[in-house]
Amino acid sequence: MGSNQNYKTAYVAAYARLIEQYQPKEERLFNDSLVKYFFSSYISFLMKFSFLRKVLIFMYNTTVVGLWGLQVCRTKYIDDILKKALEDGIKQVTILGTGFDTRPYRISGINEIKVFEVDMSIILDKKEAVIKKCVGLIPNNVIFAPIDFNIQNLGEVLEAKGLKLSEPILFIWEGVTQYITEEAIDNTLKFISKASPGSKLVFTYILKSVIDGTSNMIGAEGLVNLFKAGEQSWNFGLNPLEVSDFLSQYNLRLIEDIGTSFYKENYLNPIGRKLDISEIERIAYVRIL
Repeated sequence: MGSNQNYKTAYVAAYARLIEQYQPKEERLFNDSLVKYFFSSYISFLMKFSFLRKVLIFMYNTTVVGLWGLQVCRTKYIDDILKKALEDGIKQVTILGTGFDTRPYRISGINEIKVFEVDMSIILDKKEAVIKKCVGLIPNNVIFAPIDFNIQNLGEVLEAKGLKLSEPILFIWEGVTQYITEEAIDNTLKFISKASPGSKLVFTYILKSVIDGTSNMIGAEGLVNLFKAGEQSWNFGLNPLEVSDFLSQYNLRLIEDIGTSFYKENYLNPIGRKLDISEIERIAYVRIL
C-alpha cells in the first residue's frame, strides 16, 4: 500500500471515531476528545448537526451495510482490552499500524507505561504535529517507530527503540492485516511470539471468503474492488473456524474471537441502541504462551 493511500486510510478510520463523538452521550460507545484535532474546526462544527452525521454514516454504509458500526464497535472493544491490560499491570503497549489512534493520549493510566506507536513515517509525522498542537509535547512515555511492514523487520525496528521482549507487552494491531502480505503477517507474528509469556495480542482481520471472492455477503466484492482501485488491495484474510489453528503455529493461544453478535449483546442491547454492524471483519484476542 502506498504511503498516500495509507494516509487516507488513517483518516477514514478517524472519521468514524469523530462522528461517534458527536452522538448523544447516552449512546456514545467511547470518548475520544482528541480525534477532532486531526480535522479542521469547520468539519468538527458540521459534526454537531445530526442530519450531517447521518449522511456520513450512510456514505460509510453505501458499499457494505454496517461498515461504520463495525468501526466504532471495534474501537470500544480494543479500548476495553487496553484498559484491562493496564489494570493487570502491563508496562508496555505496542500499536502496530497506529494511524491516528489517540489511545496513547486519552486512556487513563497509559501515561505510566511505555507506548510504542508503529506506522509509516508520513503518518507519524502528521500525528506528531497534531498531538503537539493539542497536548503540547509528545509525552516521554510515547515512542514513535517508523516502519514499512512489507519491507522492514519489525523486531529490529522495535528493539532499537527500546521495546523489551523480556517484559509483558500488549500488541494492538487494528485495521492492518488485510493490507499487508502473507510474508509480512508471518514475520510479524513470529516476532510477537518471542514476547514474554503472558503478553497479549489483539488484532482485526477480514474474512478470508471476502478476500478470495467466495463470500455471498452483499457488497463484499464491491468493497474489495473499491480498495483495489485505490491501490489498497486486500491481501490477507482468515476463516474464523481456522483462526485457533493458524495462531497455534506461532505459539499463540486464542482467548476469544468476536464479531457482530458480541458487539450487539455487550455494547448495543444494554443501552437500547440500534446499529447496523457488518460481519466483514472480526477481532481475535490472543495470549502469547
